[in-house]
Amino acid sequence: MVILSQDSLYWFDMSTVIDKVPKTPIIFDKHFGKSNLEIIDSLRNYRISTRDGFRLQIYESSSANQVKLILDKYKNNLSDSMYIIFEAPLYKLHYGNYVTKNDADLIKKTLIKKGYKNIWIVKSRITQYSAINQDNDSNRKNYSP
Repeated sequence: MVILSQDSLYWFDMSTVIDKVPKTPIIFDKHFGKSNLEIIDSLRNYRISTRDGFRLQIYESSSANQVKLILDKYKNNLSDSMYIIFEAPLYKLHYGNYVTKNDADLIKKTLIKKGYKNIWIVKSRITQYSAINQDNDSNRKNYSP
């Protein structure tokens, strides 16, 4: 028995990418808002950790500008965080942070009912926010993400 496989990067010619490769993923996070002051203030109230989970992929394109246009179209109607991820040769628009596949599937069904098309669930490293009670130091000592 012979099994052949090929990494997807070998067949793709990077010289055909229209946009520059980003240095980091672009994250549009509604939990923190836009101002640095809001970010600093929110860090007092949230502890952030990452874990394996799921996101919804709602769009992909080889053009970063096209993905940004779709992001602008969707961000006012969607309430959770949105992420632009580059995986050669595509820019992908991911939505949400879901611990279980079932949670992601419930949101997927809701979005499809609202008219969004071509949504699928992808495994991802997700951001998890946990509220911290500032008035009680014992809560901080006993917290484990």
